[in-house]
Amino acid sequence: MKISEAAKVFLAYHKSNSKGNSVRAYNLVLSRLLEEFGGENLEEITTERILSFLNRITEGKKPQTRRTRYSHLLAFFNFIKNNLDPDLRNPCDTPMLKKLFRVRGTFHWDIIEKETVDEVIFRTSKPSPSFLVSEGASYFG
Repeated sequence: MKISEAAKVFLAYHKSNSKGNSVRAYNLVLSRLLEEFGGENLEEITTERILSFLNRITEGKKPQTRRTRYSHLLAFFNFIKNNLDPDLRNPCDTPMLKKLFRVRGTFHWDIIEKETVDEVIFRTSKPSPSFLVSEGASYFG
């Protein structure tokens, strides 16, 4: 089966079963995929070619965007495998790609309690006016 045929089936399914933003996002990635691989058979797509493609379309993008583009391709190939061609090997389903396109954990700030902030502000021996203004603005507003 050609990628262009599979993409039509995938998008038709999502147009009737998904929200508009999801369809637009899938369409964005699939249109670029079709530009590069449109006339090829699904079996001809390798992990290396998918990696090269993903690196090209996500160059200079944030990690979350990179992960999202990868997830859309993974969903596309999983859809084909689950619904159209059970013998297809998903080129996106490799440990290397999963590791490359995973999102790093986010840093969570420790929240300081109100009493601690009050103590720092009001027990400062020589508070500078700019310190009080900036702390007061963030404290009250």
